Amino acid sequence: MAQKGISWVLVGVFGYAWWWIGYQWAYLNVPEVDWSDVFLLFTLISLVVLRGAKSDAAGEGMFDKLVSTVTGFLPSLPWLVLAILVGNTIFALQYAGFAIDSYLQAVIVAVTAGLTTALWVGAINNAGE
Repeated sequence: MAQKGISWVLVGVFGYAWWWIGYQWAYLNVPEVDWSDVFLLFTLISLVVLRGAKSDAAGEGMFDKLVSTVTGFLPSLPWLVLAILVGNTIFALQYAGFAIDSYLQAVIVAVTAGLTTALWVGAINNAGE
């Protein structure tokens, strides 16, 4: 019962972190440049990746499924970064000029959307016992 309670507390903490990074962090969300839609897209992509990932916990520890979910997701991060860099390049060619900061923001969006999603999904998996 304690594991379930702690896991759901972590879902709240990680869910808040996901929301704040994607929708409140001034670096990614200013009127001129708003990455929130892209953040949501990469959250959905991360959920699809997590659904297909093998994340069976090997041990009996309290946070095995959380750790297993996150570590199982880590090999996908470079591919998420590649995908967002390609998308950012297409956007730059179609609508805007090239800006180094937009590439850095794109990488941050992919990594933070992926990791925070893996964290709250892992916490939910951990609470399932």
